[in-house]
Amino acid sequence: MKQNKAKKTKKVLKWVAILCILILVVEGGYLLFLSNERKKNELSTDTASQLLKTKDAIYVVGSSDFKNRTLPYTKGEQKAKFAKYSTTGKLLFEKAYTKGYNGIYNDICEVEGGFIAVGHYEKTKQNQKEKTGPGLIVKYSEDGEVLYEKEISILDATTFTKVAPLKDGFLVIGQSIFENMTLGFDEHGGGQMIRFDQDGKEVWRTNYGGSKSGIFNDLYVDEKQDRIYLVGKDATRTGIFMKYRLSDGTMEFVKNYDNTDSVGFSSLAKIGDDFVVGSSKKISEDKDDYKTRALLVRYNQEGKIIFEKQYTNHEMSRFNSLFVQNNEIYAVGHSAILNQEKTTKAVRSFDYSGIYYHLDENGKVLDKKEYKEKNAAIYFSNIIKQKGNMLVVGQSNAKLFGANQRDMQSFLIEMKQTGKKEKQVF
Repeated sequence: MKQNKAKKTKKVLKWVAILCILILVVEGGYLLFLSNERKKNELSTDTASQLLKTKDAIYVVGSSDFKNRTLPYTKGEQKAKFAKYSTTGKLLFEKAYTKGYNGIYNDICEVEGGFIAVGHYEKTKQNQKEKTGPGLIVKYSEDGEVLYEKEISILDATTFTKVAPLKDGFLVIGQSIFENMTLGFDEHGGGQMIRFDQDGKEVWRTNYGGSKSGIFNDLYVDEKQDRIYLVGKDATRTGIFMKYRLSDGTMEFVKNYDNTDSVGFSSLAKIGDDFVVGSSKKISEDKDDYKTRALLVRYNQEGKIIFEKQYTNHEMSRFNSLFVQNNEIYAVGHSAILNQEKTTKAVRSFDYSGIYYHLDENGKVLDKKEYKEKNAAIYFSNIIKQKGNMLVVGQSNAKLFGANQRDMQSFLIEMKQTGKKEKQVF
């Protein structure tokens, strides 16, 4: 009897064990299913800040969480991205700056022996919490190998916005400011400009503007004349156009322009002996930037305004990038469209359209084009010239650019002079 009872007990325990294993397998499978579904439903972001076209390739920098891409995906983190494409748009490789937490590359230039990418990253957990961290400079080979890297901390948050090649090195500009809740003033803060030699050794540095929001956004270097022209923003909503000596970083003048949006003057190009600046003009006294127009200002070399023109699209419009060819101006940016269906008394909701303008030397519109889609966002980050069609890079969640109206993805398009999209490279 006892033996039969023991056998029955063993049999029951065996079935209990099997049942437990089955439950664990089912629960594990269910958890894996939930995990996969959660991952599938998480929003993904991949951006393109700038592009550089060489004879046989296209290099793009920006940021990405790398969801559904070639590198490991980390929920909630954006890594600085350096990618190489063939001229037909085939991805050859992409590299991530994996140290720290969130990061971004804002610009890239070609130098002797490779490429310099510049931006910012959150080095520590505290940086991630405060949205602060050092500025980032990384030199890559044409195959994406890191040749050297530098991080620069001045105040709480340092970022580099542009990099320009020189015969004997390179020049970076950007910003270093206090963390948002920090009070006070620091003479080393605001817009930053640093000159480096070919080996990445610092030659000189200078700064201008307030330590809460001063920034340099774009530059034009004239090595023959030993001059640098800069645009950006000081501590208020005031655009700045500046002139420096390249040899030692001495400032020669600064010209202020009142009532830009919170970005300030963002793009600069030479036209004849003058310069044109792209930006956004605030046209209401609202505490926010809900009423702005895309802005074009032409300066002479001594900082005198030749003309300024404003261009209306929707509630908020701005030019992010421009270039000049044959004394004609090509500009891209974006415009905010109020979404009436999603707007409430508490929150205003916007869709964003990509805008393109082709202008004569006096700012007269020759061609213009708007790319828009309901319940979507389209941002044109930069435009560059090439033989034939232009190249425009940006990011969008619009179906018009192959996205799903949820995930933000980078794109590169070829555009005709009229603004018509010839083809999407990627």
